[in-house]
Amino acid sequence: MPNKQGGYGGYRDQKPQNKERRVRAPGTGGVRRGVTPEDLSEPRTAYSPENAGQNPRSAPQEEGPAPGWYRPEDVAQQFQQPQQPRQPRQTARPPLSEARTRAAARRARERRRARTRLTVVGTVVCIFVLAGIITLLLPQEEAAPETAPQDTQTETLTEQLVAPLPYAGAQGDSVTGTPAVDWGTVGPAQQTAPYTYTALPADSPTLPECGRVETSWFADAAFLGDSLTVGFSDYDIDVGGALILGYEGARPNQIVNRTTMTNAEGTEEVPLDVLAAAQPAKLYLLLGTNALDGNNDEGFLNYYDRMLDELRAILPNAMIFVQSVLPVRPEALESVPGLAPDHLASINASIQQMCADKGLYYLALDEVFKDESGALLADYAQPDGIHLTVSGYSNWVSYLCTHVPYNKNNPYQPGSTYYLDDSLKNLLSDLP
Repeated sequence: MPNKQGGYGGYRDQKPQNKERRVRAPGTGGVRRGVTPEDLSEPRTAYSPENAGQNPRSAPQEEGPAPGWYRPEDVAQQFQQPQQPRQPRQTARPPLSEARTRAAARRARERRRARTRLTVVGTVVCIFVLAGIITLLLPQEEAAPETAPQDTQTETLTEQLVAPLPYAGAQGDSVTGTPAVDWGTVGPAQQTAPYTYTALPADSPTLPECGRVETSWFADAAFLGDSLTVGFSDYDIDVGGALILGYEGARPNQIVNRTTMTNAEGTEEVPLDVLAAAQPAKLYLLLGTNALDGNNDEGFLNYYDRMLDELRAILPNAMIFVQSVLPVRPEALESVPGLAPDHLASINASIQQMCADKGLYYLALDEVFKDESGALLADYAQPDGIHLTVSGYSNWVSYLCTHVPYNKNNPYQPGSTYYLDDSLKNLLSDLP
């Protein structure tokens, strides 16, 4: 405790008599500031009772070096030696186990993947933002009309059309001679009610060329016939997935009598029963090659007439197309004399009249298969002179695709040809 005079009791109240300082050994301390080598060179005074109470650190010591102390010259030499840099303390870590190593590697991979996903998302967001900004900055252009405006006469005519036939308003101006419409601008147009039916019926009962459709037209159709019809399956002819009912040696009387017949796949069936169950929307019929022998035409035509009635009865909603019997090569007439050109023309004329009486479509298929003499063209004939080649079937399908009845819902291809009656043909021939 401090005494009354502000000092401390005991030997600490005594001020040291000299400035002698001890010099510790290297590593145990340093020389105090203010101590000079001369001070360290003074002789040390040993402790005695006379100097009791003095500071032991300043008490005189016996001369000679004391244990743990060095001479001034040794201290000066110690300060002159370069100091070695302190080495960092290394702590040995135990090696990681295999499980912890894998876990650390997995965490590192997950961090890398997270950074990659974040980068990708950020890039996409930036792209969308930039695109939106560019879209807002770009000037907005007015939308162009989808179709060119038509003149008033053409637009009025198109509104009246049920299908792509350019019929209405064809008289034009009789004074100036100007036609009522530019026929080149009138194309396929499917109209909604109310509309005016402007398509004129053809003069001939034979279905004329009227547009062209894709083979998808036959997707809901059926083909009924003999070995010529079997060829659609044998040669894998594209008829839009139509139902092929071809039977070798088939005749009209077998159809009427519901004879069990073998189809191209070897399955036995009754053709009328198959048609009644399938209910196709269209039926294409070709029979007669195996039944015409030139001796019993009346019986053949009677059965043919009854066959048409049976087909109409079981398919009340179907469009029935009756195809003419095809000609053969001259060398084949020895085996099928009933197919001679003159005789065959008479038979086909009788079938055509049946179709006119019953309201069925008649297709003059023989017109695209015979030459000037009425015989089958050699390019379409097999070696037997009766059956057709693949090119013959292509010609057959092409004919059917271009002889589709006029209807506002028929999928005609652009640029198709349409039939016209004589009055319109004359009118069109006068147009420039």
